[in-house]
Amino acid sequence: MRAVRTQSWRTVVAGVTIALGLTAAGRTAAQAIATLFPEGVPGFDASPGVTVRSRLHPQLEPEGVRVGSFVLRPSLETATGYDGNPTGLRGAPGSWLVRTAPALLAASDWSRHALGGYVSLTDTHYLDTPTQSRTDGTVLLGGAVDVGRDRWSLAVAHLALHQDANQVGALPTDRPLSFTVDSARTTYAASFGRWTLTPAAEVARWRFDDATVAGASVSQAYRDRLVTQGGATLRYELAPRRTLVTVGRMIGQAYSTQPLGQPSQNSFATQLLFGVDYEADALWRLRLLVGGETRRFAAYRSHDALIAEAELAWMPSGLTTIRAHLARSVEDAAQEGVSGYTYTSGRLAIDHEYMREVVLSAAAGLQHADFLQGGAQTGYAVGVGATWRVNRTLQVSASYDLRGVTSGHAGTQPTANAGTHSLGLLTLRFGL
Repeated sequence: MRAVRTQSWRTVVAGVTIALGLTAAGRTAAQAIATLFPEGVPGFDASPGVTVRSRLHPQLEPEGVRVGSFVLRPSLETATGYDGNPTGLRGAPGSWLVRTAPALLAASDWSRHALGGYVSLTDTHYLDTPTQSRTDGTVLLGGAVDVGRDRWSLAVAHLALHQDANQVGALPTDRPLSFTVDSARTTYAASFGRWTLTPAAEVARWRFDDATVAGASVSQAYRDRLVTQGGATLRYELAPRRTLVTVGRMIGQAYSTQPLGQPSQNSFATQLLFGVDYEADALWRLRLLVGGETRRFAAYRSHDALIAEAELAWMPSGLTTIRAHLARSVEDAAQEGVSGYTYTSGRLAIDHEYMREVVLSAAAGLQHADFLQGGAQTGYAVGVGATWRVNRTLQVSASYDLRGVTSGHAGTQPTANAGTHSLGLLTLRFGL
């Protein structure tokens, strides 16, 4: 059991490191990227902990398709629903939508070493506002080699995503803004008794397509950048399921296009965080990283900030999980002439297993952006849902989400328009 817990914590730290590191690179897709990394791909996976959502149900879980020493897990999600404001513009009409999302997760079933991959597409078609339709894609490949008690991992990813105009800090675009992220990362987890040292390195290239604002095409090449980072995570196991953590990182950002008359946004940041992963008798679990970041810009004033990420999970019973998540980070702005903003977010989620096959959920969250050149914007999100695991192959879920943003500005430029956005979906998921 201790070995399993230790490995679980290693993947937890890897997941937190990915989330914080990519958040530093640009919050546009940081949260999306973190959730797109599925458990089972070495170098990207993250243990979710034993919660109502992650608890295994052997009689209801897809068995997968075995091909030699690999297990393939194909799935297909199809959803239909109504979006009250696809454009994010105040007073804009709603639209019915159809969403189709095939995916394939492949993972080795070896006693040592690991190899895995993940491919997915998500096509969202708006029937009444076809200009808001988009297709997102994800390709991940990762491997790990066990060297005694140590583990070396290498992973690469390609993400094709979109940014909506109703997100905090986004541009007031007429249609979703497409961008891609190509990344590669490597880590080496070296164990020394209760100590584990994990140096890591990552490089990511961000590329943005042109945006459409008020009917005009606006180049986003000034946001294209190469982000490199290196650092190390040091863990010390006080006792089983109770670990102290220290994380140090250096992050460099090099923008490839310099707009005429605008200062360079190149920067170099250092981060130092201290944290703990603490579980008390399976009743509650705290994961905390808190520290500081110093970001030096080539042309802007340097910025020092408190950064943190914390998650508290409380399991008052085996049927209910309550999770609170708080985060604070420094992000890159989408607007020209703005070096970035301090982003603070909080979320509270409740999952309740009404029956073994039925899980009820509710969540609420707040986001706030303080731009370094002046201005601010606030957003909120609430949602409810229910999931029914019919059998190993079929899962049915219904959800309703409501989110909104206030009007704001970044420096002298406007952010996404104020408005609310509601989305109701009925989703069928088929898996083998």
